Amino acid sequence: MKQQLFALIDINNCYVSCERVFNPQLNGKPVVVLSNNDGCVVSRSNEAKALNIGMAIPWYEIEKEALQAGVKVFSSNYALYGDMSRRFFLILQQYFHTDDLEPYSIDECFIRLTPYAENLDIEQYCHDLINTINQWIGLPCCIGVGATKTQAKLANHFAKKRTGFNSLCFLPDLDLCSYESLLQETPVADVWGVGRKISKQLQDYEIYNSYDLTFANEHHLSRQFSVLIARTIRELKGQSCIALDDPAIPSKRILSSRSFASALSEKPIIKQALTFHVNRAYKRLTAQQQLCACVHVALYEKIPYPPYKKSASHAVGLEYATDDLLVLNHTALNQIDVLFKENKKYVKVEVMFTALHSKQQHIHDLWQPLDVIQQRDDLMKTLLEMKQRYGSDCIQVGYHSTSLAWQMKQHHRSPRYTTCWQELLTIDDSAMAVTQNK
Repeated sequence: MKQQLFALIDINNCYVSCERVFNPQLNGKPVVVLSNNDGCVVSRSNEAKALNIGMAIPWYEIEKEALQAGVKVFSSNYALYGDMSRRFFLILQQYFHTDDLEPYSIDECFIRLTPYAENLDIEQYCHDLINTINQWIGLPCCIGVGATKTQAKLANHFAKKRTGFNSLCFLPDLDLCSYESLLQETPVADVWGVGRKISKQLQDYEIYNSYDLTFANEHHLSRQFSVLIARTIRELKGQSCIALDDPAIPSKRILSSRSFASALSEKPIIKQALTFHVNRAYKRLTAQQQLCACVHVALYEKIPYPPYKKSASHAVGLEYATDDLLVLNHTALNQIDVLFKENKKYVKVEVMFTALHSKQQHIHDLWQPLDVIQQRDDLMKTLLEMKQRYGSDCIQVGYHSTSLAWQMKQHHRSPRYTTCWQELLTIDDSAMAVTQNK
């Protein structure tokens, strides 16, 4: 049986690296990127990590000290990060077949290397990929290679932490003593699928690092925890138990949600926010070629005690499965009328499409208005063509309000350099003159 080989590639400090591509003056300086509504730190440069700025720490707690230390702060620029991620995955598709890629997050991807191992020098091929990504889009990456996905994830961790690996940790060529030493230095909480909660429980069994877990009794731990722990142990030993997911498999549900910049009590503004999320979910629905048969809406009310918000939700089953944006948006907005209460403040709204069906395989029954369905299907195709030709903002469907109070706080957002004409990167004339004089 052919030895399995997996890799995990990810962008180092992704959000910070994207900011540095278009603002090289940030290189070598401490930089942090904040979450929605400028809440918590979600990305840090190595210089910021050296200042002991922790991940997910609330910005208001460290703002004064961080600014005094010269930390540069940015709001999450999702338009920029999403476009850079798209370019990142396009490069991967030039090196590997799409069936051998499993996107894991906006900046991470698992790769099945087994089909390429016979004809290629995998180490050199991975180094070429790292260099290409850095040259073409300016993003630094690390790659971890192992016999399993868990080993690949761990190897990627080693490649980041140890400069001696030169951004690539190839576990199959690592001698056993070196591998065991790395395992002993890695806390068990850093193992993929373990996390902090389970790692604390594992300490009762004298399991503190990755080495302890690798040689633990998997049968005993599976009875105490779950079969997932046993699977992780086998993966650490080099037995592949987690297959590459098929990216073509559509989602079973589609959810869009985000907290408001501040608590809201006006129904029209909340409806405008809901329409925004319906459009986001609809975009994913059509991209996956699916139909929706149930629309679920939740509204989160602000309360003065932990957990500081409580939700009220409502779900409506549709007469027939559809990808008609007008029907989906109308159904969602009607649920706000049911959930909304006067003199209450709300901090978040979400919409979820469930009971999804493949559009290509769906068969309408004789009791459904087939002529109307066909007409609305043609209308949605026209709408899609208009958006593709004139831009996504050329025409909007849904509830209209002049207020944008529901949108996120983004006081430190950088320009959307690659997706907005008004914010495209420009070269300052004075800067050019200085360069020419030199």
